[in-house]
Amino acid sequence: MWGGADYERLASRFAPVHDDLVRRLGPEPGERWLDVATGTGEVALRAARAGADATGVDISAELLELARRKPGADAVRWDVGDAQALPYADASFDVVASCFGVIFAPDVEAAARELARVCAPGGRLGLACWRPDQGPHALCQRFARGEVPAGPDEWGRDERVRELLGDAFELGLEEGAWHMTAESPEAAFELMTSGAPPLKAMISTLDPEGAAAFRAEMLDYWRGFVRDEAVDEPREYLIVIGRRR
Repeated sequence: MWGGADYERLASRFAPVHDDLVRRLGPEPGERWLDVATGTGEVALRAARAGADATGVDISAELLELARRKPGADAVRWDVGDAQALPYADASFDVVASCFGVIFAPDVEAAARELARVCAPGGRLGLACWRPDQGPHALCQRFARGEVPAGPDEWGRDERVRELLGDAFELGLEEGAWHMTAESPEAAFELMTSGAPPLKAMISTLDPEGAAAFRAEMLDYWRGFVRDEAVDEPREYLIVIGRRR
């Protein structure tokens, strides 16, 4: 699924979130830094530019190939791996980060345990997690065939994050907002259905009638966010900053 969409189109738009997350974690030269579910590598690349010994791990070999082609990619180690069973020894990293990535691991508890396991005592954790029901989430759930994974929503709830990580980390939680912008509702639909892997995969399961109905409702949804003739849809996310106990 993750290699089946043009995810770089969305990842490039998350640049302000990547910048903020890396700034909050303050990479230091020589620090061992792990970017979990790195996608096209933006957080790992920023850490490497700051002098960290950066590693990016992702379940999608296709996304890692995109990361490897970027300027500065030679300074990062790129590994194929599952966030639910990271291929690293205990306490291997001084900083563990993930931007809208680890939240999609199906086994939420396993992913949380792995974040703690590979983070050294006194090490730092930084996550960006979508708040529940951001974007046309409820609409997508209504059209989806089969069960929709609950993981992304779980990571966006303060109390659930504390349950998952509070025993291993001293946590600080803050709010963030990202704006999904497009020239028109039609442009927003094209961007999200070509660049968001879960959405593209969901649409592929619909018959022509269902796909047409879904498109019509999505366009109507984005018409509600038209400002000055363009779409500007704010989406809230949770910023998690932790210190390993």
